[in-house]
Amino acid sequence: MANKKVSPLTDTEIKNAKPKEKKYTLSDGNGLQLLIKPDTKKIWEIRYTLDGKPKTTTLGSYPTVSLAKARAKRDEFKAKVSSGIDPIQEKKETKKQKIIEEETLKAESVVLLNTFEKVSRDFIESITGELVPRYHSLKLARLENHIFPYVGDKPINEVTRIMIIECLDRLKLANKADTALRTLNIISQVYRYAVTREITPHNIVADIDKRFVIGKIERKNMPTITDPKLVGKLLAAIDNYHGEIIVKSALQLATLTAQRPHNIRFAQWEEFDLIKNEWMIPADQMKMKRPHIVPITKQIKEVLDNLRPHTQHKSKYLFHSLHTTIKPISENTMNQALRRLGYSKEEIVSHGFRAMFSTLANENITVHGYHTDVIERCLAHVEGNKVKGAYNHAQYSQERFGLMQWYADYLDTLKTRQSQ
Repeated sequence: MANKKVSPLTDTEIKNAKPKEKKYTLSDGNGLQLLIKPDTKKIWEIRYTLDGKPKTTTLGSYPTVSLAKARAKRDEFKAKVSSGIDPIQEKKETKKQKIIEEETLKAESVVLLNTFEKVSRDFIESITGELVPRYHSLKLARLENHIFPYVGDKPINEVTRIMIIECLDRLKLANKADTALRTLNIISQVYRYAVTREITPHNIVADIDKRFVIGKIERKNMPTITDPKLVGKLLAAIDNYHGEIIVKSALQLATLTAQRPHNIRFAQWEEFDLIKNEWMIPADQMKMKRPHIVPITKQIKEVLDNLRPHTQHKSKYLFHSLHTTIKPISENTMNQALRRLGYSKEEIVSHGFRAMFSTLANENITVHGYHTDVIERCLAHVEGNKVKGAYNHAQYSQERFGLMQWYADYLDTLKTRQSQ
């Protein structure tokens, strides 16, 4: 039987086509037809056969896709089918390729946005709660001063080991090998953060051998005095200091507690409990963000009693600034006082009182009988072994008080000997 001849559609016929209870089609011939749906939508379809398999695909809706455009698209499809190309499969592959290209572009954009500086700042921000502001700022400052100017604007994935090494070489040439080592350690932390966040696949700093890049570093200890006779002379000079009692008391508290100058400067009256005989330094004032208790000896009480009339009801700080009561003394105040007493910066600095305590306490273990762990806890040093550190954190309270009282009495003995 001969095929029924199909008359081409007209726009008028299409416009007048009404929806029915069930969907139906109007044929334009040569595989092009218009599907009329019950919801009034009119969808163009193309039917074709490839490798003996009938297939149907859509072109869009009428009138968005006009009759003329539908016919042109049909002819394009038929031409591809004649060449053995499946328009449906081609469309899928084109869509898939577009998705791949979009994802690639997005990934490239992320790489460009994740510069070394941005990732570094994100890392520093992520550890804000782990360090006191001073040490937090110090980490960032090392990157800002020595790394960002050279590789900060480069995507972190494009930064190479050679670029990092060149930055470290600049520091070495400036005789700042220790700074180079500390900066390298910070960079390594940045990369570990980036690897964890899947920003970069590898920590390139892990492949840098510090021995060949930085070499051996001769660490310089904080200048201090440890000869008992000279210590006695220094303590007597502090007791006879004729400057401000605030400064004199700060130096005395530093010698008796062996705490960091920052903690001495920012000490507040409310932190001292004379019932429990404890100075509780809050976590946000400690280097490692852990609260620290300093035993209050009878000598420390004497220092506090002498200082109280001068600052307790004027400022929250024991040692407020000589210019304002709302701020503590400056970083250089105690060091300047030591210079006025005749001691050079090569002989002793305010931080040196910690080394003084450590040396004298360790040298006299057979005298006072306290273990080195007790000495380290008095200095608020963190135990490297995490299990042991967690145990020691709550230990040695009585031992520490005993050691600090021995130390205060020992310093008194040294002063007495010096005056004889």
